[in-house]
Amino acid sequence: MKSIIYLLLCCVQINCYPLSGDQNNQDDNREDSDLKRKHPFLDKEDKKPTDYDKITSINVDFAFRFYNQIISGTADKNVFLSPLGISTAFAMLALGAKSETQVQLLKGLGVNLSEIKEEEIHEGFHYLLHNRPYAKSEVTMWTEPEVNIGNALFVEENLKPLPEFSKGIKALYEAESFSCNFSNYIEAEEQINDYIMNKTGGKIPHSVDRLDQTTVMVLVNYITFKADWKLAFDTASITEEDFFVDANRTVKVNLMSQEGYYKYLRDDVLSSWVVEIDFRGDGIAETYRDDITALFILPDEGKMKYLEGALLKESISKWVTFFRTSAYEDLHLSIPKFTISSSYDLKDIMEKLGVTDIFNNDADLSGINGERNLKVSKIVHKAVLDIRESGTEEEKVTTLWSWPVFHPVSSTPIIKFNKPYMMVILDKRINIIFLAKMVDPTEGGT
Repeated sequence: MKSIIYLLLCCVQINCYPLSGDQNNQDDNREDSDLKRKHPFLDKEDKKPTDYDKITSINVDFAFRFYNQIISGTADKNVFLSPLGISTAFAMLALGAKSETQVQLLKGLGVNLSEIKEEEIHEGFHYLLHNRPYAKSEVTMWTEPEVNIGNALFVEENLKPLPEFSKGIKALYEAESFSCNFSNYIEAEEQINDYIMNKTGGKIPHSVDRLDQTTVMVLVNYITFKADWKLAFDTASITEEDFFVDANRTVKVNLMSQEGYYKYLRDDVLSSWVVEIDFRGDGIAETYRDDITALFILPDEGKMKYLEGALLKESISKWVTFFRTSAYEDLHLSIPKFTISSSYDLKDIMEKLGVTDIFNNDADLSGINGERNLKVSKIVHKAVLDIRESGTEEEKVTTLWSWPVFHPVSSTPIIKFNKPYMMVILDKRINIIFLAKMVDPTEGGT
C-alpha cells in the first residue's frame, strides 16, 4: 500500500513537505552517487549554464499559468503568491521523482524535456540561487533588498533517503537536513513550525498542522523578502481616502502619497498604467544597481479581467526593457498601505496543470528512498507581505537616498492606486518573485 506524502508550499515562505507511512528496510550500504558526474556544473563556480535563460523563461510562463488557475476560483479576491518559490519547491521534488511522475512534474512547471535536459533544470536553479540578488553579498554602505531563499529537509529518524537525493538537494539547493521524530507528531509539528517561524521572522508562525504518525518526511522551501523603497513615503503624507473596490462598494484605506521622480508608462493595449517603484540598491548614488524592482499595474475601470487574461511574459519583458532605457519623470504617486496574506490548497491547481500521479498510487517518488511507496496528499501555499511607507517591512528608515524634486511649470501627472490593481516584484532577469492582485486592501487574508 502506498504511504502518503503531505506536501506544503509556503510562500513568502514556501513549505514543501512530504508525508508517508510504511517503509521497507533500507540498504545501509547504498553507494553514493557521483553528483559531480551527473551535475558537472557544480565544479564550475559562477559560470552561467547554457540553458539558464530557458529557466527564466520557464519561471515567468509558470507564474502566469499558475496565477490564472488561482483567479479562476477567486476572481474578486486578493491574490498573493511567490511563483519562484513554488517552482523551486517542485524542482526539488522532481529530484526524487522518476518515470512518468517526473515528466508530469516538469511539464507542470512548463518544461519541455525535448528542449532542455533534466539535470540542466537543476543546474539552472542552482545558478539562480547562487547569484545576485539571492546570494548573500558583501556589506555595502547602502541597505540592499534582502531575498532569502532557503530549503530544509526534515526526515523521520528511521528513514534513510538515498544518498543521491540527500546530496542532490544539498549541493543544488543548499537544503539543510534535520532528523525528526514523526511518531510524536505534535513535537514534530512544533519543531518544523519553529524552524519556519524563525526563518521567516515570525511572519508565518503556524504553517504545519494535522501531521500524523504516517509522516516520514517534510521538505521545506521558504522565501522572505525585505527592502526599503528608494523613495520612501513621508508618514505625514498618509491620508485616509476611498478605495473603489467595485462599482457598488468603497472602503477606507491609508493612502501613501508623494511627488517624486519615477519611471512609468501607459500601455494602451492592456488599458493600464504601469509604474516602476525601485527598492534601494547598493553602491554610490551614481552607480545604483537595482537587482529587484516592483511594477504596480493600474488597469482602467472595469479592465482588470482583461488585463489578467492578456498579461503575459512578453508584456513584462516589454515594460522592463522600456524602463531600462527611459528617464525618470516627475509624478505624483499614491498607493495604499496594506498587509496581504494568502493560503491556497493547490492540489486541484496542480492537477489542472497535468500533475496527477504524485497524488495517487501511480506515484513514483522512488528517487527519494528507493521505494515506490510514497505519494502526495495535499499541497498548500501560504504567503504574507507588508507594504508600507518605508518599504516591505515595518522598519523605520534612518538613512535614505532620494532623488531631488524640481517642480516643472506644467502640472505634475497624478497616478492614484485607489481601485483594484496588480503588483509584480521581480529581479533584473525577470524572474517573478512575487505576484499579487489587490482588490480590497482592508482584507488582509484570502
